[in-house]
Amino acid sequence: MNPEGLRCKRALFDRLTAQAGPGLPLAGVQVAYAWPGGTAQREMVYGGGVRFTRTSAGHSGTGELWLETATIGLYIRVRTPGATVEETDARVQEIAGAVEDLLAADPELADGFTYSQMSGGTADYATDDEASVSVLAYQVACQYYLD
Repeated sequence: MNPEGLRCKRALFDRLTAQAGPGLPLAGVQVAYAWPGGTAQREMVYGGGVRFTRTSAGHSGTGELWLETATIGLYIRVRTPGATVEETDARVQEIAGAVEDLLAADPELADGFTYSQMSGGTADYATDDEASVSVLAYQVACQYYLD
């Protein structure tokens, strides 16, 4: 039995990527499975690490059934030249609202994975002479069964 947290992360980011096209809720926002490095755009959603827990959920016909919960790092980052932190924070909040609405409206991800909640997060910012950057770091919980 292997942990499935990374497959759950892939399903989560496939869902978000599918909503980043023209006319869709994340239009104009770069969505990436991991930090894209030198190709990072001004507005982006990208994935971080994965933690998981496993608890017994009884027995199936073939053995013990396990409920695994993956906690996936999801980062929303906005960098805007000439903006204030309040402005970049506001834009991060708009993107976060779109992400939460998408997942709440249809929590079933691919391959039997189910989004369950935003289980926590942090927000921070940075500034330099050119731009303000705001980052919201979410912890996205996803559940699935293993046997």
